Amino acid sequence: MPVLTDQLKVATTLARVTGASLTVINPFPAPEQTEVYRHEVTDSEDASLLDWVFEQTDESLPQVESDFLYARDVVRGVLQAVRRRDVDTLLVPSSSGTSRFRKRMTEQLATHADADVIVVNGQAGFSKAASILLPIASGPHSGLAADVATSIAADYDAWIDILHVIDEEASDHQRERAETLVEDIYHRIARPETTATWVLEAPDTAEAIIDQSRYYGLSVIGAPTKSRLRRFIFGSTNATVRADADSVVLSARNNSDISETR
Repeated sequence: MPVLTDQLKVATTLARVTGASLTVINPFPAPEQTEVYRHEVTDSEDASLLDWVFEQTDESLPQVESDFLYARDVVRGVLQAVRRRDVDTLLVPSSSGTSRFRKRMTEQLATHADADVIVVNGQAGFSKAASILLPIASGPHSGLAADVATSIAADYDAWIDILHVIDEEASDHQRERAETLVEDIYHRIARPETTATWVLEAPDTAEAIIDQSRYYGLSVIGAPTKSRLRRFIFGSTNATVRADADSVVLSARNNSDISETR
């Protein structure tokens, strides 16, 4: 279960750094049940998974929910759990590969969840990354991506490279805006000893990010803001990077103002 393992590792890391509680949700039906409910863990696979969670969080997380939540309807069940538990950040697995999540499920959760949404994608194998690639663009989601990268870097004492790609024929004004953008994120991260900025000239943004991702253990990218929300799940630079990057990719969507993309 490499994708699930990556998802849990990211979740426990973020919870540990922020001092938040952690709830494990199994958004698939349990036998003969029709509503979201709290279920005593008896299934061996679920029990083993919880044992792993506790191993990762022992003495580092003050509040860990020791149960699974089940629901017949995946999206409704997860959204209800988010509301009932007052969840701030929702981590969902990639809708590709062996994941039981479908693209439409991920899209609906990203649209309707009253919480920030982080999708775990890319090549499986998240570990204590020594360095993190943070490709950014203008828009509200790059800030959340920076915050996520900062939390993980603080926990693992990792280096962060802030990357913004511009066209090789960019104007002077565009270059100035690019420098301002990476400097703003640099100051937001506020870890000058372990953070660098980089404005890269390249003909294709997605290809440039994918090419650089091979040198990092983790890439964190913000959701796109142009056009409809479907670009968060399907098309766009974001989706291309998530599909082809040579490292684990976290795609972050700031849902503090959901009305922006509805």
